[in-house]
Amino acid sequence: MAGFDVVFDYELLNTLAKDTDRLQDQLGDPRLLGRGKFYDGATLGGGFKSVNHFFFQWIGPFENARDLLKSLSETYRFVAQRMFEQDAGYAASATTQAQGFMHSAWKMNKDSYDAWKWLTEHSITVHAWDDKGHEYLKQQQLADPNAPDAPRPPGYEPTLYDYTHDDGDGTNNVHNSSQVTYDSDGKVTSTDSTIDDGDGGLKYHEHTDYGANNSYTTTITHTDGSKTVIEVHGNSDGTGTRNVTNTDKDGKTTDTSSWSGSGLGSDDPKWTNNDPNATDTDGDGKDDKDDGGTKNSNTGVGSTY
Repeated sequence: MAGFDVVFDYELLNTLAKDTDRLQDQLGDPRLLGRGKFYDGATLGGGFKSVNHFFFQWIGPFENARDLLKSLSETYRFVAQRMFEQDAGYAASATTQAQGFMHSAWKMNKDSYDAWKWLTEHSITVHAWDDKGHEYLKQQQLADPNAPDAPRPPGYEPTLYDYTHDDGDGTNNVHNSSQVTYDSDGKVTSTDSTIDDGDGGLKYHEHTDYGANNSYTTTITHTDGSKTVIEVHGNSDGTGTRNVTNTDKDGKTTDTSSWSGSGLGSDDPKWTNNDPNATDTDGDGKDDKDDGGTKNSNTGVGSTY
């Protein structure tokens, strides 16, 4: 059986959610505004009773239709945000990685240039002979500053990777941006990534500050305005704790979780949920009894960690 791909256009779904919201509002106008704003008993005379009866008869169906449209728009919006955040999480990671590659290339060029520059500024004493065969001592530069194959200056340290691309439908451009800061030794101290589809109305932001012993704090701002804060505190022996706090768009805490870990800094750290009734006990971000599940998001996706 031939394989096939399923493609979700989350921008289209998000637009449908907005259009459905507008339709829901429009359905309310005739019922809620019409009777008092567009007609009255004096104007309609004997027809007032019939028109009034008509509106009362349609209150139930209109209200039911509005409820269904509200449910439909929420479904559209949920799926759009879920699909967008899944892609945005991958894109944020890829954008940060691309910036890291760019910085590594710059660092390699800088090290090469600095080494060459040092050689041009230093010399050694060597033995030489004049045209009569008399030996003498002279100072010889370790590298020629005017050599045609001399390395070029590396330029400013790159800390930003910024990329905008057409999403394929000719209407919106997706903007990927990753800002990374480094200390004097070239170690990453923070990352800041934003994925924005512009007119599509979906935006994902992720900021991480790094500390000693594999500690870090990540704040994820989801496209619905809710936030996830992941705080990892590492110890020198590789143990640590992780606390995850989710808040809604108004800043109200919706849930928290706490973990104890070992092997921080390794390729396979182990986490144990401190809640004895937790369904996710191994730290993979999903219910152990379910192949699905989500990771750190009020909308169902969030960021991997």
